[in-house]
Amino acid sequence: MKWFPSFGFQWRKRELQEEIDAHLQMAIADRVARGETAETARRAAAREFGSVPLVQDVTRQMWGQAWLDQLGQDVRYALRQLRKSPGFTITATAMLAVAICANSTVFSWIDGTMLRPIPGARDTGELVSLQRGERNFSPTPPFSYIDYRDLREQNHAFAGILAYHNDWIALTGGAQPDRVYIANVSANYFDVLGIKPTLGRFFLPDEEARAVPNVVLGYALWKTRYGKDPAIVGKSIEVARHPVTVIGVAPEGFVGAAPGLLDDLWVTLDPLGTDVWRMTHRDSDWLILVGRLRPGVSRGQATQDLDTSMHHIVVAYPDQHLGDNRITLDPMWRSPFGANGYMAATLPILLAFAGVVLLLTSANVATLTLVRFVSRRRELAIRQSLGANRMQLVRQMMLEGAVISIVAGAVALVLTWWTSKTFAWFFPVNAVPLALNGNVDHRVVIGIAVSSLLAGMLCGALPAWRSSHAPAIEVLKAESASISGGSRNRKLLSGLVVAQIALTLPLLLCSGLFLRTLRNLAAANPGFEQDHVLTASVGLNIAGYSNDEAKLIRRKILDRVSALPGVEVASLTDWIPMTLIQKRNDAYPEGYVPHPHESLLVQNAEVGPRYFESLHIPILEGREFTPEDDERAPRVLIVDQTAARRYWPGQDPLGKRLRIWGSLFTVVGVARNSTHTFVNESPEPMVYMSYFQQPGYETMVQVKTEGNPVDLEPMVENAIHGIDSRLPVFDVRSMRESTQMANIFAVIESTLAGMFALIGLVLAITGIYGVVAYRTQLRTHEIGIRMALGASRVDVLRLVLVQGLWLTGIGLALGLASALGLTRVIGRMLYGIGANDPITVVSVVMLLGAMSLLACYLPAHRAMRRNPVTAIREL
Repeated sequence: MKWFPSFGFQWRKRELQEEIDAHLQMAIADRVARGETAETARRAAAREFGSVPLVQDVTRQMWGQAWLDQLGQDVRYALRQLRKSPGFTITATAMLAVAICANSTVFSWIDGTMLRPIPGARDTGELVSLQRGERNFSPTPPFSYIDYRDLREQNHAFAGILAYHNDWIALTGGAQPDRVYIANVSANYFDVLGIKPTLGRFFLPDEEARAVPNVVLGYALWKTRYGKDPAIVGKSIEVARHPVTVIGVAPEGFVGAAPGLLDDLWVTLDPLGTDVWRMTHRDSDWLILVGRLRPGVSRGQATQDLDTSMHHIVVAYPDQHLGDNRITLDPMWRSPFGANGYMAATLPILLAFAGVVLLLTSANVATLTLVRFVSRRRELAIRQSLGANRMQLVRQMMLEGAVISIVAGAVALVLTWWTSKTFAWFFPVNAVPLALNGNVDHRVVIGIAVSSLLAGMLCGALPAWRSSHAPAIEVLKAESASISGGSRNRKLLSGLVVAQIALTLPLLLCSGLFLRTLRNLAAANPGFEQDHVLTASVGLNIAGYSNDEAKLIRRKILDRVSALPGVEVASLTDWIPMTLIQKRNDAYPEGYVPHPHESLLVQNAEVGPRYFESLHIPILEGREFTPEDDERAPRVLIVDQTAARRYWPGQDPLGKRLRIWGSLFTVVGVARNSTHTFVNESPEPMVYMSYFQQPGYETMVQVKTEGNPVDLEPMVENAIHGIDSRLPVFDVRSMRESTQMANIFAVIESTLAGMFALIGLVLAITGIYGVVAYRTQLRTHEIGIRMALGASRVDVLRLVLVQGLWLTGIGLALGLASALGLTRVIGRMLYGIGANDPITVVSVVMLLGAMSLLACYLPAHRAMRRNPVTAIREL
């Protein structure tokens, strides 16, 4: 056969034919020898042998090839039938391709983030992230180096534990410094992850805790900055004005141990010997840990093992371990360090929405398929009368659905190669080195194949089975009586329409809730000015400037920028709110003794004079910082209302003192609450320290402008470069643009949910329109008789509308019952609106009901305008 060529099979067919011919010739020769004529002998031999095709079929079945031959015939028959209905074929294929592509696209995003949290790493299912203290989405690094070393050496549950710390750094030595993302890592970092170098080597164990200025380049940096120089190993490059030696290049695709964040290069924990304090003090928490579980060890067992080790450390060094010291382990697909903590809360919900769209599409195509099979009922009845068994008919009809779904899956695969890369489009330019995008690998291909298989079964199996049950005698006897395929088929059509409406309602309701949440977030007051504020980061520390140089340059920057025309207020800070970057530390009132595992974490930031004025955050009590609040003055801080209520409820906080980093700070002011990370966050206490007393690692200029802040971007950048042309200046953008990241997940949820809901609405409306129009067409003769007997056009309109609205009502009731339960799942993702908000529920029900009414009215309007005489003749 042409579709499944097999040399061996063709040779056996020829051999069989030759054997049959030889047998017949011998029988003929024997009869001729007994005196029969040649023609009489030939007929008798053939009659005695029996049916040659039957013998061939039986023999092929014994060979095991008959099913292949039959399958090829069924496939060719299915293709011929689909070619006869190009409109149906193209429509069904396009709808299924879009629905499958929606699922595969979201799944590719999950695959590229959650299922492949560390690309290139070995057996990521064995990797877990370690967190100490209160669990949250964006924790600060929880471990000191000495604690890490003790946990690594004392545990019995891990094959290895690595440590790392991410930050920005500048590659110097050129005309202008380039900012890159660097990771200080333990010597076993690459070994624990199972990463092998493309060039050179990685770090040795004895290089971890001593000053060894070696660096490993990321593949992308090696390719873009150094042109994939094969001789790069052993060369010296300049990082933050310090020479370091390249010892290796990481493999292509590896981005680091923080899921979703892109590391450009890696060094040891203290490559220059300048971080002695952090390497030798237990109360210096700056490292993030990732462990690889031993074979057969569960996360629960590993948690218990680490808790025991951590308890021994806390007992031995209680003063360095105030607060919550309990250990929690997370699989890397939902690690709170990186982007996956946010992805795990968003993408599975979107995949569920896409799955509903696939069900809707399958129901819609099943409706079209059933109508098409009903229209072919006479052909099927004749074939059944001629000997075709029911399973054979079902198989052939199912193959038509399978062919459509396979073609749709192939189209979806091609589309997914493009749509999988669109995930990064959602994220605006920001200060976080995101490496988020979809990935099309074997898992996505398998997902598309499974989706196509399920869609093919839903679209073909049920309609085929139902159509094959039509009694052949009844179909052939009474054309008009069985014209609709029987009451069972009518019920199935109605059930499919009800299912589409019931599935569409939850989609529309969730989409409406997400859209209203996005509107509420955009209209919410974060508690600070966004519209006339410009921010810019200056990389003093990352470029290698000394502390004395940095102090002088910061003062000059403040003076230069403040003097620019159009600038009302300029200030310095080390943190910008609502950028997904958080700084937390434990803060205890003077004399307070914390209970075991009690955490008094607060958000903190270092801000300069006039910071609150630049953001229009009022000081409710006390004063703002002044230039005199420097390193020579007593340590002071300003708390917000939430911090004041936590530490001194019902008291005046002014003059009270908090212990942070082992030092006492005096409260000199109380600021109004403002948003720190997300608009919908629960209020967290915030403390502000004087920038010139406790300068942060970051230097950020914050400018309150008279007009559009974007207009001042070049002026601010030029003013800073006027101090030193080598200063790295980056992230110069308006506050409004900087804070877009805070709402980005609401944007993703509302955009995709809205798209899926729109697709669902179109499918449901076209489904009910198609069924009502089809059933109305089948009743054309009946409608003509009714009108001839005196029925008015209004009566005909009512007759058609009732059948469609009855289906709509049942679908709305079922959909509403399921939607009110399902919306509770997304309740935590909403803001300013309840999960069962009555306005949204009523609006969605009215929208879907109105669209369904319109879909029913169109065929009803066409039916009532028919000429009764013409309608009666159409039998």
